[in-house]
Amino acid sequence: MERLWTPWRMRYVSGETRDASCIFCTKPASGDDVEQLILHRSTHAFVIMNLYPYNSGHVMVVPYRHAAELEELPAEVNEDLWSLIPWVTTGLKRVFRCDGFNVGLNLGSVAGAGVSEHLHIHVVPRWEGDANFMPILANTMVLPELIPVTYAKIRAEFELGAWTSRDQQPVVPQAGAIPVLPARKAVALRRTADGSLVLPKGHIEEGEAAFQTAIREVDEEMGLQAVPAGWGGLLEFEYGGKCRRVANLILSADPGPTFQDHLGTDTELYSPREAVEALTHDPAREMLASVLPVIDRLIEDET
Repeated sequence: MERLWTPWRMRYVSGETRDASCIFCTKPASGDDVEQLILHRSTHAFVIMNLYPYNSGHVMVVPYRHAAELEELPAEVNEDLWSLIPWVTTGLKRVFRCDGFNVGLNLGSVAGAGVSEHLHIHVVPRWEGDANFMPILANTMVLPELIPVTYAKIRAEFELGAWTSRDQQPVVPQAGAIPVLPARKAVALRRTADGSLVLPKGHIEEGEAAFQTAIREVDEEMGLQAVPAGWGGLLEFEYGGKCRRVANLILSADPGPTFQDHLGTDTELYSPREAVEALTHDPAREMLASVLPVIDRLIEDET
């Protein structure tokens, strides 16, 4: 007999995660959007990942106001809530190249709502042939990537808004990376022509999702082969009269064929804490310092 291990679900099955409070009220009030898997905040609503998704990229759009029925929401809240749906589906298409979506809400426990007292809209990416025998015969959904990785990919896309300008702000979107080499217990920094030590970043090319740009940049600029491992943070700065917004992902990297050509010239390796001190710019230092626990876990998992 084959076994598919999903130990992270035991807290849910055993009821350890359940309490009397409303999760859609407590999560946005916690102040830690990454920990709570909140992807985006609008005026009257927010977008959050489903911790137990039906499919990769399953998110929910939720009003801040605690309400069980749509008619309980003021017109401006309903407008904001539903206006997020096309914005969300467009971003998810860029990240996952999905073929379609299931979009809907269950009003009331009789309709299948898990949290019936606080309405929420499910947005579930779908692909041709994504439903196999596992959900039907084994009541098990097979998901190809970990929640923090999916979160990072979506968060980067939502932060940049590269596919739309909902906020109508003139922003030049870029994607960057915090490249971690777990096997070497090191973070890779890029040395620029003026001698500054920075995190790699670059412009998003036509048809790219933000996470793909980050992977491409560390390959081209450092010779590293990388995959997303988590969310790094957002940096903004003015250059050339325009606002540059850089979404940074933590990447787990290994040396590629050209890595030795870069090492010691435009690429340098530091321990995570040394990298914080070595970075030239304060905002990058602060961002890197804030994700040191994530980097430490990434290195520990390797060793």
